[in-house]
Amino acid sequence: MKCGTVMAPVKTKLFAEDPAGPTIDFMVERHMGLVPVVDKDNRFVGLISGDRLMHFMLPHSVMMMRGKKRVGYLHESREELQERLEDLRGRTLGDLVDRNVKTATPDTPLAEVVMLISEEQFVVPVLDDDKKLVGAVSFFSVLHWLREAGE
Repeated sequence: MKCGTVMAPVKTKLFAEDPAGPTIDFMVERHMGLVPVVDKDNRFVGLISGDRLMHFMLPHSVMMMRGKKRVGYLHESREELQERLEDLRGRTLGDLVDRNVKTATPDTPLAEVVMLISEEQFVVPVLDDDKKLVGAVSFFSVLHWLREAGE
């Protein structure tokens, strides 16, 4: 079985040159914690995630720390978090995406993709030979495919 059989199309395109603000709103409204980002030629750039956004919302001093971070001494105010969020909203998605992402092709064996989902990342972007985004495989798309196949 190949992952091209199971992949879901990506219905909404998010572009690397877009400002992050509308994307953050989109992610909150749709309860999407992870979405692929492409360039103007539809080539995959990386993933933007809630985890990644939270990383950028940490105080700069914490981000510069090495090793295990203990930050219980920090007392963040709502205003400080809001200020960092507003800074993020003005940046481009290309500045914020995780580019270190495992991808698949439509011919990648489904077992490899399921292994990636179970061990490393929640969504596996599926790219064609030109590195263009053609879909994605997630826990949800696998379960949807199984349910549809059983009916």
